[in-house]
Amino acid sequence: MMTLSELQRHLERRGLRTTQPRLRLLQFFAETDGHFTPEEIAERFRLAGEPIPTATLYQNLRVFSAHGLVSEVIGGGGEVRYDTNLTPHSHLRCNGCGTLLDVALSLPDLQPQGQGHDWQITGARVELQGICPDCQAGTPTPPTPTL
Repeated sequence: MMTLSELQRHLERRGLRTTQPRLRLLQFFAETDGHFTPEEIAERFRLAGEPIPTATLYQNLRVFSAHGLVSEVIGGGGEVRYDTNLTPHSHLRCNGCGTLLDVALSLPDLQPQGQGHDWQITGARVELQGICPDCQAGTPTPPTPTL
């Protein structure tokens, strides 16, 4: 768990002003793993007795995403989810139940052929799709609630 001063330094290194909502949100991301919608994050704070205003939450999620503190992932229903895992990884999504897993892939050097061949590649997002073992067995389980 990161201390308050470590969280503050983390924000300052990104050139962000330290505010109480930002510290709380950064602490949430430092202590959890997953892919959360803004609504799920708000519910976590509400259940903890520390509600965060909706406008403040959305504003800070946009700022965090723009500054590389979280990344955005599109969920199975098209919703934006915020990924707390900032290490290089890919995603594996079940076409049956919508479960989303972080997976490590060994990718070759990626270089576009034809159009875009002269681009310098700085990153890639890969999402694999398939059917999870539960759905293959005919016993689909809804994704684990994140609350």
